[in-house]
Amino acid sequence: MANTRRGYIDNAEGQLHVWSWEGARPDHSPLICLPPVPFGGRFFDRFARAYEGPVWSADLPGYGFSDALANEPTVAEFTCAMSPLLATSSTPVWLTGFHSGALVAIDMAHCFPEQVAGLVLVDVPVFTGPDMASLRESLTVPPQYLTQEDPLNGLFQSMVVDRLADVPFDRAFALFIDFISAGEHRNAGYHAAATYEVEAACEQVEKPTLVIATQSSLREGTLQTADWIPNATLVERDDVTAPAFERGAEVIATLVSDFVINDGRS
Repeated sequence: MANTRRGYIDNAEGQLHVWSWEGARPDHSPLICLPPVPFGGRFFDRFARAYEGPVWSADLPGYGFSDALANEPTVAEFTCAMSPLLATSSTPVWLTGFHSGALVAIDMAHCFPEQVAGLVLVDVPVFTGPDMASLRESLTVPPQYLTQEDPLNGLFQSMVVDRLADVPFDRAFALFIDFISAGEHRNAGYHAAATYEVEAACEQVEKPTLVIATQSSLREGTLQTADWIPNATLVERDDVTAPAFERGAEVIATLVSDFVINDGRS
């Protein structure tokens, strides 16, 4: 059983709120997990416990208890702010990113190649191209809670009540709190994903990379990402459905463990 710890480390923006799991196998390859907007590092709790090795994550700047960025979020800004996580391990780490966190993982591997052993990308967002223009524009619109008659009850129903068959109440409620904790800035971080040139970044990836495509709305983009990344290993798991890191935590942890144990050789 992994013991969860929390703390703070400094970055250029102020402080990062860090989550870590020691795991039952401290000799296992260390992971750094990059969460999706608008969640914090505890998003990976169930996955980290299943992985059993050392895992670190952090609340993204502006979310949870991490200090916000001074500028509008971009992948490069997130990468810079999250980079102190790399110093938590004395050996190169495997970066595991989900959704917008996958883009930060790709960028971090470019910026800090000596500290990164490889990548695991799960459900990668691809919002480039003219057909995505309206979606890119809508992603960053504030939720405008004050204009809605009863906004939080609807979110509570969909994120907690409707998931109780798969997610324990305490866990679902914690994720709900993460989701709403940034208030009107909840969607600001989507600017990073909406403005990132995914194809060009993927084509430059030199690290061993495992791409996992679950049964999600991001499936097409994830498959495209695997095609763009040289020598990527693609695994399609139609049996893993949303919320992927709750329903499929054990499956994903096994795939990651097998991949890193073999140093990225499929």
